[in-house]
Amino acid sequence: MSVNLSYLVFVDNSVNRIFKTVESLKQSFPNISIFSQEQDFFNHIDSHQCDVILLNLDLQPNDGLAILKEIKQRELKSDPFILIYSDKQDDFVQELAFNSGVDSFINFHNKVAVLELFLRNLLRRKIKISANQKKEVIIDNDRYLIFKNGTSYQLPRKEFKLFELLYNSSEKFFTKTEIASLIWNDEAVANKRTIDVHIYNIRQFFGKRIIQSQKGKGYRINKRVID
Repeated sequence: MSVNLSYLVFVDNSVNRIFKTVESLKQSFPNISIFSQEQDFFNHIDSHQCDVILLNLDLQPNDGLAILKEIKQRELKSDPFILIYSDKQDDFVQELAFNSGVDSFINFHNKVAVLELFLRNLLRRKIKISANQKKEVIIDNDRYLIFKNGTSYQLPRKEFKLFELLYNSSEKFFTKTEIASLIWNDEAVANKRTIDVHIYNIRQFFGKRIIQSQKGKGYRINKRVID
């Protein structure tokens, strides 16, 4: 897949507002679709491949965050990057977006060249991941995603870091003190239930056998299960 063959989808009630942006982007990304109606958009992504979805935060009647949540609940034909764009840049709105699973929150108006570079870099990353799909497990540090057999699992940051630590040193048992120091930078965490809870949550994603525990030694990943 080349960058030029990537499929971009815009969702915006005001097509005129983004017309110049889209026309400019088409010079590099000719495969762009625009939807102003929510149902038309969902009908499209349910049956077509798409690489990047760009949502206007201020969509009506449901805003971009509501659309994002609906996307996350669907079984799509592809695993697109999802971006929300808005002139609103306050921390609260962005925090809501990232907690809902968006890949990026951007303001691209009057900066089409910047958006083009951003999309190129994003899609190069997607190409790299696609090229490595033959690997059983791929760890995407940017989005806290674990890819297993082509399926993506998005973990909270600390659980992702814990999984990554154990996976990259699969022959080693890590004590709670080592985990607390390496992940939390605070050995006192080892005396709480925090690590146990995070181990439990990882097992909920990948099965109880994914992490082995041994009294006096600690935890390690079970690569025979994950691979």
